[in-house]
Amino acid sequence: MFTSGTMLATEQRLADKDSAIEEQKIEYFSLLQQVGEYHNEFSKITKNLQENQEQLLSLLDGDHISEETAAEQVHLKSSEDERARVALARQALEDKFKQFEGDLESIAGKNLALETQAKQLRQVLETSEEERSKAALAKKMMSEKLAEVQTELERFVQKNALLEDEKQALDNSLDELNDELASLKGQLSERAELVAEQQAQMTSLLEGKRVALQEAEKVGQKLHETALYSEQLENENTELANEVDSLKNSLVEVSNIQLELVERLTERSKSSVDVIEKTVAMTGLNLETLLGSDNLETGQGGPYIPLEDNQETAELEASVALLDMQLVRWEALQDVVGKLPLTTPLDQYRVTSSFGKRRDPVTGKTSVHNGLDMAAPMKSSIYAPAPGKVVYAGWRGRYGRMVEIDHGNGIRTRYGHLRKLLVTQGQEVAHNEKIALLGNSGRSTGPHVHYEILFNGNPVDPRKFLLAGKNVFKVQ
Repeated sequence: MFTSGTMLATEQRLADKDSAIEEQKIEYFSLLQQVGEYHNEFSKITKNLQENQEQLLSLLDGDHISEETAAEQVHLKSSEDERARVALARQALEDKFKQFEGDLESIAGKNLALETQAKQLRQVLETSEEERSKAALAKKMMSEKLAEVQTELERFVQKNALLEDEKQALDNSLDELNDELASLKGQLSERAELVAEQQAQMTSLLEGKRVALQEAEKVGQKLHETALYSEQLENENTELANEVDSLKNSLVEVSNIQLELVERLTERSKSSVDVIEKTVAMTGLNLETLLGSDNLETGQGGPYIPLEDNQETAELEASVALLDMQLVRWEALQDVVGKLPLTTPLDQYRVTSSFGKRRDPVTGKTSVHNGLDMAAPMKSSIYAPAPGKVVYAGWRGRYGRMVEIDHGNGIRTRYGHLRKLLVTQGQEVAHNEKIALLGNSGRSTGPHVHYEILFNGNPVDPRKFLLAGKNVFKVQ
């Protein structure tokens, strides 16, 4: 295989070289054709040059001038213009000679380059022929080597055939011996199985009798234990039935107690809700506006639990659902009431001017009073009637020193004509926290606090809130 591969590679290289040689021959013939064309062109130029030279010589040689030419030459010599024309023609011929000489030198250079290239091609051809001879010699040697290898291979094949025949004979003998050995093993195994089977039968019979006796004893004992256990189960079943009846009675009692408790809580929560609603109504505010847009009476939810076919359970669940709705509304109302200014900003006071129309204390003319004037001793403590956030604390025109608190839900309170401010803008205040001292600042005729309550920017009567607060604390 190596020899064959080497030969193939060598033949391929020789073919490539032959192809290269043919290409170089074609290029060589092309160059020879170009050289021939250059020679023809050189011959034409040489011929033209000779003709021009002969013509020039004929013009310059006075011995061969004809009589007509001599007369014409005499006429030309007599004319300056004719002389100039001849001089110009001579200069043109000289320029043409120089151009011809340049063309000859160029053609000679090309001819030399072609001869050099042709010489190189001849050398390449000689080298290729030498390599081709070497390749042919190597191919011949490889062929001889291949023939020797094939002869040796045939000898090995014959020897391998003889060995295969001997191996086949040995295999046949070995198969016969294996068959005889397998037959002997089979006979021995059959006898051993027969003996083992007889021993197993004897052992099985003895074991079966012993096991049967043991099983009979166990069955008798189990029957006795089963009878005792059955009697015990009957007694326990009777006790469990009695206990279940007792638990059912207890469950009914518990359900009744739970139902009664839920109904009481529902009634109490409803009563509290009614009180709070009446209190808010006393302030003159719209309760649903304070609660927001959510309808607390219809809001429901929770996981789905299938209802069992039990009247007591159904009644209890319905009562619990009603109680849950009442508690949700009660919590919402508690949050609203907690933000309402239902307490007085002063511990002790005297109302000197009510909310609404009044006679102005300064001008004496009828005017509108948007708050409640509460007179008290100078520097009396003023308290926040509900929790909130201070949105203004400072001087404001006719109010003098003033504090304004935002309690949420659109409710704000104002305190005017103060002497000293005890809070700052942005401060959170709690219910009944001291926020200022009563004074007489701004447009005022004496120590008092101008107390205003605003709902969504509109002033409302503070007296209604004070009366509602008294009603709440009285119920509590």
